[in-house]
Amino acid sequence: MALPAFRLMKPVSLTEALSTLAENPGALPVAGGTDLLVSMKQGLFNPTHLVDLKGVPDLQRIDISEHGVWLGACLRLSELRDHSEIRRRYTALSEAANLVASPPLQNRGTLGGNICLDTRCWYYNQSAFWRHSLGYCLKREGNICRVVPGSKRCYATFSSDTVPALIALGARVKLAGWHEGALTEREFPLEDFFVEDGIRRNVLRPGEVLVGLRLPPAQAIRSGYRKYRQRASIDYPLVSIAVALRIAEGKLENVRVVVGALASAPVLAVETMAVLEGSRPTPDLLGRAAEFVTKRTRPVKNQASSPAHRRHMARVLCRRLLEQIVMAPGA
Repeated sequence: MALPAFRLMKPVSLTEALSTLAENPGALPVAGGTDLLVSMKQGLFNPTHLVDLKGVPDLQRIDISEHGVWLGACLRLSELRDHSEIRRRYTALSEAANLVASPPLQNRGTLGGNICLDTRCWYYNQSAFWRHSLGYCLKREGNICRVVPGSKRCYATFSSDTVPALIALGARVKLAGWHEGALTEREFPLEDFFVEDGIRRNVLRPGEVLVGLRLPPAQAIRSGYRKYRQRASIDYPLVSIAVALRIAEGKLENVRVVVGALASAPVLAVETMAVLEGSRPTPDLLGRAAEFVTKRTRPVKNQASSPAHRRHMARVLCRRLLEQIVMAPGA
């Protein structure tokens, strides 16, 4: 599968990158390219231009202070994996970066790319020949969802590793665009960036790019990330769990539990969080809380393993992760 023809643009500033995207409506931004270039070979995207963001210094910045952390969108995943302060203060993010695909892809893939990762489905992530022989699907060139034939929406699955960790840690996302010759920006909680629709995926507007993220001060936060997949390397998650919390006077506070890969967007496990918040942790309490972690998910059969098994593994991973974080020495 060869790449289609396109023109590569290499801006050296954010303003130049955004104006280039605005002037070329068929253009797409690219950084590591570990997801986009494969999809282009499969005929899923056919941009006229690719705007390379790696030459924009502002997108590769990482700033850590008592006020929190700024993470540029073009930071490589391996940088997050190996950064000692990220690993110490925001453990879940470091663990998530370490579980993306394999080390060579972590050395190439970027934080922004992983956040904006396309949703996945058996019937979508295939070659153009394969999809043509089937008759295409709702997400690309067809008019029917092959997983839920009567549905008017796409159920392709959200597959990012870093996003559940970032949401659990309270990240805010910053977007930038170019409108009428001027830079426009907006910032909001990362969980509001995603849309429960396998086609639309997120709220990015045409020509808009993800600039970076802000994490609040760590303040003794405990966090972690776990992922279930077919193989111990390369594979996307079949289910993932991220947890962040604090322990004050023996009680759990500011609990955040996020589920990935069981829907078209990340899911806040509100019921699990409610059981844990303000409680004194015991093994029974953690097990009971984990039972509620999939309550807001409705996975469908568009990934390896059955929906029932994936939900079961979510409960198992949640319980184990909570036990590790909460019952660790010094808790």
